[in-house]
Amino acid sequence: MAVLVAGSINVDVIQSVASLPRPGETVLATGSERLPGGKGANQAVAAARMGAAVEMIAALGDDDGGRWMLGQLRDAGVGTGHVRTLPGLPSGTAYIAVDAGGENQIIVAPGANGALSPQHLPPIEGPNVLVAQLEVPVETIRAFFSAPRPEGCIRILNAAPAVPEAAVLFGETDILIVNQHELALYLDLPDPPANADEALVARQMISRPDQAVIVTLGAQGALAVLADSHVHAPGIPVEPLDSIGAGDCFVGTLAAVLDLSPAAGRSIEKAIAIANASAALCTQARGAIPAMPTRMQVETMMETDTQGRGTT
Repeated sequence: MAVLVAGSINVDVIQSVASLPRPGETVLATGSERLPGGKGANQAVAAARMGAAVEMIAALGDDDGGRWMLGQLRDAGVGTGHVRTLPGLPSGTAYIAVDAGGENQIIVAPGANGALSPQHLPPIEGPNVLVAQLEVPVETIRAFFSAPRPEGCIRILNAAPAVPEAAVLFGETDILIVNQHELALYLDLPDPPANADEALVARQMISRPDQAVIVTLGAQGALAVLADSHVHAPGIPVEPLDSIGAGDCFVGTLAAVLDLSPAAGRSIEKAIAIANASAALCTQARGAIPAMPTRMQVETMMETDTQGRGTT
């Protein structure tokens, strides 16, 4: 599988805290780390760890953080030939607080990510799958998805963080991935869906018979909604250490393992099960990119989970 990711690269500055601060509250960190991240980079590395050939389109600043992130991506097996260095801009930075239960709060300073433009896009010639998120300008993703591409190439949009104007991209998307909170924002729901049955409302986002919407539901797994059917992959019970990057892990894994052969009918049932296990495993280590599992690790977890549930 060949995957081309257009998206963000960030330096993650992570502060460990006993509990997340409330409005107006100051809390003391118990530890601090600098780790590689950014939704685009996270998803690219997740796909590479699953064995896909991955290239990335992105922008970095001409600074220490940018040079460090280039090295991190290359070490992870991600091609960086389309990553631009933009003089005069800082690299993107995410400031992340993680509490003792693994929950997090994130503030992102986009830096060079916000300057990634359609002019930075190369011709789309060889990938099977295009992947994008919303930490770079919407107009750039629209150009990425609407550009000429190989026959059968699938476009995956992780519509996160939730940006209302990104709705213009939905018609250019083959697989749309959101969590329950993003789904509530895009559909103007009073509350996020609490379970898979309630998340079936995602069918309202489908505009073509060949589209799918996947709703990630945290501990309850993931739901793939198609025009006339749906598939629910139950959650895998884990005690999360750190939830940073778990959603990105899901997206990158899905892109890498999606079976696009005609015989498979582009079924996503197996793919969401693998992606679900990969995301669960990602929560067992700190950070985003450092926690991305390999295909072998995911297959081992799935086998263990199947045995634990007494199924064959």
